[in-house]
Amino acid sequence: MKKLTKALVGILLIVVLSMTNLTVFADNGEIESRLSHASEASFAFSASNNVGCADVAYVGSASFVRADLHIKVEKKTLLVFWKDVYEWSASNTVSNGGFHQTHPLDGSGTYRATLTLTLTGSDGTSETIERVIEREC
Repeated sequence: MKKLTKALVGILLIVVLSMTNLTVFADNGEIESRLSHASEASFAFSASNNVGCADVAYVGSASFVRADLHIKVEKKTLLVFWKDVYEWSASNTVSNGGFHQTHPLDGSGTYRATLTLTLTGSDGTSETIERVIEREC
């Protein structure tokens, strides 16, 4: 009976761990494909060794004119509050491009990156996609 219990606990542990990995992947490489001025956009944020790294990529459509990115990184304090750590903005007119930004973090803890991508088209309209990704460092 003990061997059966150990086997069932082991299987349950494997299932839970595999579900956790799937969640992290979906959160860190989400692709948006319902856009007017781009065929897709992807968002990622990682935090390790006291460095935060944000990557945003897009593939512009025929109407694409400009991409604007704003990154805001915060650190969780006192379990419920967030402290601003870093903000960065940039623009790009390359139709198939992206942004890569690294920044030192404020020690170990939970970090939240808000990645806001605004795509502007030749008709003057724009669409904004925002992703919020949390990571442990």
